[in-house]
Amino acid sequence: MQTRAVPYFAFDHAKEAIAYYERVFGATNVYRLAPEAAQAKMFGLPADANLPEMTMHAGFTVLGVQIECADAFQGYQEPSSQVAVMLDINGDDSASVCAADDFYQRLVDSGEVTIDMPFATQFWGDKMGHITDKYGISWMLSVSSWQNNPATAE
Repeated sequence: MQTRAVPYFAFDHAKEAIAYYERVFGATNVYRLAPEAAQAKMFGLPADANLPEMTMHAGFTVLGVQIECADAFQGYQEPSSQVAVMLDINGDDSASVCAADDFYQRLVDSGEVTIDMPFATQFWGDKMGHITDKYGISWMLSVSSWQNNPATAE
């Protein structure tokens, strides 16, 4: 079976959120689709809604992980600390380890995230950190050996 999990976020204003992730997280491969009149009607949006400013569907990449998002057409979405996006970096690949270190430093330097747990070597031997972004989304950054790990075997 071929399956993948893709985080999908709902924002009050996804266009602004995407700009935040580009600036703070260094998001790449960004795309955004505004709703057309027929789709706006389907979502029950007002006839005079500013459709070009709205986001029906969008996406971006952070450290090679695809993230999808849209405006929260069903109303405000409450962030939950029950779920976190974990960016799991292959500790056996020096370029990936360097990218993880650079990414974490970028987040720290931005001053636009909350550092819940500094990115450092933990008691179990792997390097891990936890941050919360300005939207209340929890992110875990993990560097571990993928060698002989059944969860990462290809």
